[in-house]
Amino acid sequence: MARTPYIVVPLLVAVALSGATGARMLLSEPDPADAGATVECWDGLRTDSLENCSRPRSEEGLAWVFPSLDTAECEDPHPDRTGPAKVECEESIGRKPVTIRYGAVGEVEGGRSYFEKTYADGARAEAKAPDGSVNRYVWRLPEPTPSGDWVLTSMYREHPFFVTVEAPTARARDRAFKRFVEMRDPGEVRGTVIR
Repeated sequence: MARTPYIVVPLLVAVALSGATGARMLLSEPDPADAGATVECWDGLRTDSLENCSRPRSEEGLAWVFPSLDTAECEDPHPDRTGPAKVECEESIGRKPVTIRYGAVGEVEGGRSYFEKTYADGARAEAKAPDGSVNRYVWRLPEPTPSGDWVLTSMYREHPFFVTVEAPTARARDRAFKRFVEMRDPGEVRGTVIR
């Protein structure tokens, strides 16, 4: 009988604590904006499906698709132009100047056709996801352009977004692409699952 308080008191404390925690959870007010939300879209909208998220647009959309893009450090090369967003950034790698252009095209097929023609003499590689599916294409020119730049472009397979890297050497181009360019996972281009 002497052991009863050693067993009953801790049990009563545990029941009281779990009851208080449960009551706090039951009585707290859920945020009505998040009720049922499982996805946060690129523009901050919360919804129940990625399909309800719009395609990213404007410089803010490009910065979502390419987390490496710092819009404060880059500029629109043609601010008077209308159409899909394009942003140009200047970097350097190994004391060599590098130009990085982030952009969007009106439609995926048209953009891919354009890059296939532009890089007709070059090589196209496929960037693959962990499951083996192709999620991006990467084109490289086999020699420098007439202006002396070595050029690479990467475009999503199913999204109209691309990035182009230009540098004075092929090595600087490839190093700059690896170091400065971050492309969001294709499944997260429109938004991310939050729960």
